[in-house]
Amino acid sequence: MIPEIEITCSSGKIFINSVTVEQYKKYARLMEKNDSSRVTDAMFFNKRIIQEIFGNRMSMSELGDADAVEFLTAAKGIHFIMQNVISEKLLNIVEVEPIEREESAFDEYDRENGYEEDKPEENEWKVCGDIMDRVIKLAIRLLNNSYSQCLREDVVSLLDYLKFEIDTIHENQS
Repeated sequence: MIPEIEITCSSGKIFINSVTVEQYKKYARLMEKNDSSRVTDAMFFNKRIIQEIFGNRMSMSELGDADAVEFLTAAKGIHFIMQNVISEKLLNIVEVEPIEREESAFDEYDRENGYEEDKPEENEWKVCGDIMDRVIKLAIRLLNNSYSQCLREDVVSLLDYLKFEIDTIHENQS
């Protein structure tokens, strides 16, 4: 269960109280593209995110005319739900221990002589989108749903169910 988020536009108050798999995928895609540190870019992406999460029920100009406090509260609420609730569930479906890399006596020599390249870190939102694609693939197999049915599922409920299935997978085997 997620907290209700609402915003007022010209057609009245609009609210959400759940997030679908499709909305999360769109959010992750927008966050992946949002790599700028400029405030104007951040505001543009926040408008696009609000549009997508609220089902495109308001235009960019309506969002521009919205009360600033209400707009920022809605954007912050969406970011909280996506990052602190859904992404946490997504990244913790399977409990794994982090892999620690042991330093070698030759690591510094390898770096200095160009034998080892520092790998750039992958965008965390791309990783979340890729994991969600795997979740959809699992859901299709476990639930016998179509791709479009999976996209319409409540993402929190789906992740909870998949976690349960993964945690109890050995109970059903003889």
